[in-house]
Amino acid sequence: MNRKATFAKRQRETDLKDKARQKAERKAQRQNAPRTTKGPQIAWDEQVQATDSDTPVVDPANQPSLVPRDDTP
Repeated sequence: MNRKATFAKRQRETDLKDKARQKAERKAQRQNAPRTTKGPQIAWDEQVQATDSDTPVVDPANQPSLVPRDDTP
């Protein structure tokens, strides 16, 4: 068997294992670090106003009727 190919394969495998180990360590550090925020910051004191372009147009013809229909023969 070719010794160079065997060594190169073994070296590649150890490099991949080392990279995976480093990645797992970084992930563990991120998970163990205390989080100051959990998600997007929302300004609760900011006033929100709806504009005319934000309100949906409701077409009464497309709305279902609240009165049950008796269409059965």
